[in-house]
Amino acid sequence: MTGDRTTTAEFLLGTLLSVPGRVADATIRRPPPYRRVLARTRTPAAEAARAAERALVEGLVERLGAVDGITFVVAQVDDRRIVPELGLDPGHRLELVCQLAATAYFATPLDPPELLRRIDAAAVADWGADGRADPRLPHPPGSVAAALAYYRDGGRHPDGSPREQPALFALGARLTWDEPGRTPVAEPSPTMFNSSFTQYADDPAAAGAVRAARAEHGRILRLGRSGAGGPQRPGYFTVPRGRLRRGR
Repeated sequence: MTGDRTTTAEFLLGTLLSVPGRVADATIRRPPPYRRVLARTRTPAAEAARAAERALVEGLVERLGAVDGITFVVAQVDDRRIVPELGLDPGHRLELVCQLAATAYFATPLDPPELLRRIDAAAVADWGADGRADPRLPHPPGSVAAALAYYRDGGRHPDGSPREQPALFALGARLTWDEPGRTPVAEPSPTMFNSSFTQYADDPAAAGAVRAARAEHGRILRLGRSGAGGPQRPGYFTVPRGRLRRGR
């Protein structure tokens, strides 16, 4: 599903709007406890949270795809309903967590420094604002400034040691791109996720579309968003334990 056949918004909306119905069909085959838990992920509050999460993902993908010199190629979406592990639920308070993960691919002929400057000028996201720090770097890791410094300084710290390959981080998202002489960004593939409640929108032609775009444009960008923000925000919607408590 390439950019010239559909818009980013059309793809994301088309793949996501059918998810609640498919989940409803799947729950019929589940034991009653699972049906009751999953039903709590289809309440008005859950649907509103899901719609808001979709809007965040669509907005990020659309802003990046609108940058001059960048072409949207394909996106894959995973609407997950998982039983959280301790890393996301240290207090063992939750029955279920809903996460919306997405991976979008773009193509460009631009060299990284020019690409980064255009992404920065377009205000695609607040890159580097995740609170991480590296005392060896004058700029926040994951920011456009840090990535530009990587190229300006030949990929090395002032002491001569090599820097980590640059990437941009924002809103739980990570943007990477092809680097000459290094392994290209991974092509699309079916997601393997340890959850009985995954609804995955897969395009069988996605990998081929990315390969064709790389051959035509020269460079691929991969925007990944996990949908999980740690214990403070394990997903866009949670179902607390206990029959009398409502999901939030």
